[in-house]
Amino acid sequence: MPIHSPPKDEAPQPSSAGLPVSFDRKFRPWRYSISHSELKLRSVEPASELPEFIEVTFYGVIGMKLKTVYRPLTISHADPVQAEKILRFSDAKPSHSRHVHCLALRSDSGDGFVACLSYTIWSHKGDPDHAPSGTPREGSVLILRS
Repeated sequence: MPIHSPPKDEAPQPSSAGLPVSFDRKFRPWRYSISHSELKLRSVEPASELPEFIEVTFYGVIGMKLKTVYRPLTISHADPVQAEKILRFSDAKPSHSRHVHCLALRSDSGDGFVACLSYTIWSHKGDPDHAPSGTPREGSVLILRS
């Protein structure tokens, strides 16, 4: 589960509700579907170490810059200067930019970003190497979504 999220009694802003979120786990890019503009990051510890894995899915991806490994992983909204650079990098039309989430991926192993229309973060039971991507299954827990 996340090791940091905003206090529950703090009124979140609609564009930043639930972020930042941090996980003290090792994550890797797991799958990118060009036809669906969908990117998945997955925690990769074996089931013998942790009984569940975390899967972050970004939908409507228009731009990204990724590292091969993130440990730990913190996902937050990019600051305004970084968001402007991300939108420029992604060739987002100004009329569409207000719908785009500019997310910073921060880690001790390096930083990256994703520009997307929405995202989900799920916890799934089982071994990350043998679990199918996609739909939640019995025992899955939704951590966050936009």
